[in-house]
Amino acid sequence: MSASTQCPHSDLEINIHNVGMTDSNIRYMEVKALCKLCLKPIAFRGAPLGVSPMHPTMALDGQEIRLPFLAEGEEYDGKSIGFTGRVIG
Repeated sequence: MSASTQCPHSDLEINIHNVGMTDSNIRYMEVKALCKLCLKPIAFRGAPLGVSPMHPTMALDGQEIRLPFLAEGEEYDGKSIGFTGRVIG
């Protein structure tokens, strides 16, 4: 691929890591992606920064999204552990 052509990012390597929170039955899928063609990491957008058992969040650099989940039929039984933030500017 020449420097003048833009990569289509059509072939991604996606890694999913399963993580659990202490004192909670909430688990997270931490998702990262890398373009196999240009070797650039994929940046996620639109989620707040941090970790939350209530909604998706992402890492400060945007290169990891954290998706909280429960198994079907389970209800959240833990504390509201986590933090979220946003970048202003």
